[in-house]
Amino acid sequence: MSMNTLHVTNGDSVVHLWKKAGLLGTHLPWRDVLHEGPVLGDRPLEEMSAIRAQFLAHQGYGNAIKVHRDFEKRDALIRRASEFEEIVLWFEHDLFDQLQVLQILAVIRDMQLGAGTVQLIHCEHYLGTLSPDEVTALLPKRRSLTTTIASGAQRAWLAFTASTPDSLRAACSDAYGGLPFMQGALWRLCEEFPSLETGISRTQRQILEAVAQGARSKDEIFKRSQAREEAAFLGDASCFREVAHLCAEPAPLLAELESGYELTVLGRRVLAGDADWLEFAPLDMYIGGVHLERARHWRWDETARAFVERAG
Repeated sequence: MSMNTLHVTNGDSVVHLWKKAGLLGTHLPWRDVLHEGPVLGDRPLEEMSAIRAQFLAHQGYGNAIKVHRDFEKRDALIRRASEFEEIVLWFEHDLFDQLQVLQILAVIRDMQLGAGTVQLIHCEHYLGTLSPDEVTALLPKRRSLTTTIASGAQRAWLAFTASTPDSLRAACSDAYGGLPFMQGALWRLCEEFPSLETGISRTQRQILEAVAQGARSKDEIFKRSQAREEAAFLGDASCFREVAHLCAEPAPLLAELESGYELTVLGRRVLAGDADWLEFAPLDMYIGGVHLERARHWRWDETARAFVERAG
């Protein structure tokens, strides 16, 4: 591993670990929660970054100007990928990381990089929890990006950024040789669409279940809801924003009391499957390239494992 290596990963905690491990090269944290908000197809990286910066700032992830400047620096560096002898992508098994892998591979796809230049490290553990020695031990396990891997990643990226979820459902049944966690991540993404029966996502349901079973603080709600995941991907800040959303008028499912959070009457009904939240609450959100609003949106039918379109 030389100084002329570009290492890319999901965030700053892993970069700090690399420094402790003495990992040579340039370190790039990707820093974007792509499972939240718009990620539109057929947009150059820089244009998409401007849209993402505005969204993230609106969600409270940071100052819009700072987020945009950070993205500008990130984008400029990845655009220089051809200047490096090797690009190593270090990513975990969860939805958060797998979507970042797709975006990065979409960016570098047309750079005409030499065979073996791009290397992938897939980790089934959370990188930030590893020791410096354990991180270093992953390097010999890296695999070169192949045409097959790149083609699969391109199909998945196009499905994620499409304006309807039809291709996303098809992508869930695709084979991703060399991307062992991609299929599971895409299935999990489908579950973030409103449920056919209740109008809430799997994340929202797990939060409500955590409260129903006695969690009262935001920290406890976060821990219990994420313990239900096969591959936890939600950060605490994202969970806390979801809790706030579930408390919002005009149809709150949670109430914040002095003793902590509790289910409202509607929250109990929705969790029991006796009510549809979206009959009472507004809807205006993006999942990838899909815009969900009351006039037209898609529900996830968990039993049939298929999308159902709703209009009006």
